[in-house]
Amino acid sequence: MKVTKYIVLISIVFLLVQCSNPVSSPPFVPIEKLLSAPDTISIEGKNIYLSTFMWRDFMPISPPDGKSLIVIAKIETVDSSKISSSIIADAIYIVNDNQVWKSYLRDESPGSDLIKPYRIVKIARDGPKWGPRIYVDVVVRLRVNLNIYLLKASKQYIGATY
Repeated sequence: MKVTKYIVLISIVFLLVQCSNPVSSPPFVPIEKLLSAPDTISIEGKNIYLSTFMWRDFMPISPPDGKSLIVIAKIETVDSSKISSSIIADAIYIVNDNQVWKSYLRDESPGSDLIKPYRIVKIARDGPKWGPRIYVDVVVRLRVNLNIYLLKASKQYIGATY
């Protein structure tokens, strides 16, 4: 009986700790600043740009209104030279009209065809249920040492799988 009480107490404490740790999100950036971000930036003497692949899943086992947006963000050097390991892509902002969705980027193992020495690949999941078949602006936050940069890809298409 005593052991059961301790197990229940430990379980309750564990649940309370889990619930008290809300999911954080990247800092607020005004929409004007996001939309004025450049589409190419120079870091350590290399010009870098952003491209994306975005989709929503409407496969038969999905909810009727589809699954949330998934984004693959690719940060690449313009000339395909090796990208610096000091560049950290950590946050993404997606602008649809006057709405902004933001999230931290994740490291996930991309397909082998995406792994290149001139590219950083990051993923964002659980996005809004915008689209599909619409265009949005995507901004990624890059950190290099103590410097922060915003890099934009305009008119990025949200596709779908059916």
